Order: sequence, then C-alpha cells, then structure tokens
Amino acid sequence: MKKLSYILTTVILIITGCQPKKLDEKLATNLILEKNHYPAIVHHDIFCGDPTHAYTIFKSGLVEKGFVKVLQSKKFGDTTAFVSFTPAAKPYLLHTPADDKISKIQRVKVADEEFGAIKEIRMMSSGNKAIVEYTTIRRKNVFAVAIKNGLKDTLNHKVYFIRNDDGWQLLDKRSEIEFLSY
Repeated sequence: MKKLSYILTTVILIITGCQPKKLDEKLATNLILEKNHYPAIVHHDIFCGDPTHAYTIFKSGLVEKGFVKVLQSKKFGDTTAFVSFTPAAKPYLLHTPADDKISKIQRVKVADEEFGAIKEIRMMSSGNKAIVEYTTIRRKNVFAVAIKNGLKDTLNHKVYFIRNDDGWQLLDKRSEIEFLSY
C-alpha cells in the first residue's frame, strides 16, 4: 500500500511537471482553435419583405450577377416578398429559424472567418495568467455586398488564459478588470 502512494505521488508530479509553465504561441493557437471552432461562418439576415432592404440588395449588384430577383413594385395587399433567390444563390443560403421564415427573413453566408495569427502574448507578473491578442481573416463571398456598411477583412480579438492544475485554459469572455481579480 505504501508503494502505491509513492507511485501515485510520482505520477502526479510527472503530470504536473509536464504542464508548460509559460503560454507559448503554439499552445495558445491550439486552445483558441479548439474553443472558437475556426473557420466559422459569418452570416447576414436579408429581410425579403422590407422594401428598404430590397433597395439595398438591388443596388448591391446581386440582381445583375443572377443571385437574387427584386420586385420593383407590388399591389396593395400582396404578401409576396420583394427579394427572392435564384438557384445560383443556393450554396450561400443557410438554415433560417422558423420564426424568421414567417417574417420573410433569409440567412445568407457572407464570409468564412479563419484564424489569422497571434499578435501578442502578455504574461501577468503572477505567471499563471495571460492575455493573448490575435487576428482573424474574413474570406468574403458575393453576398458580402449585401451588408450596408461592409465587412472588415481582418478583426482583432483579445482572449484571457489562466493556468491551473490541469494546464492552460481559455476563459469565457470577461472584462480585463474581472480577469485581473480572478
């Protein structure tokens, strides 16, 4: 029985000794990819029954490219949507919740967001907390023009890591003040 306690103590020391003391770029990248599931789909809701939104879609050039059809006018009491999608748009149409479909809203894919690179890793003086800044890159498709103010090509993100007995862990979104008091 005494040997078992020595063996368990040795195994625990080996396991905890193998945990990296400092958060490096490779480990941070792996934890970010695991938590945020990159590449991610960026979607946009198109309000097919809204004449103002239909005008934005019309001006975007999607009609000329053959992805959508826009009604120029309709009779009073007509419940058809101003915007309808052609078969060419099928690869960009996403599953839309039933409540949105009732309101004539269609969710479309406008970009794929991929992990870019780690910009900075700031270790706290305690050595068991770190703030990591990284970028993501958006690969836009033809429906990106449907967004009125456009999409940024790159985004900056800030995430918080803490080291405990299990190793480094990515925390859920927190403010920096909460993180420092953690």
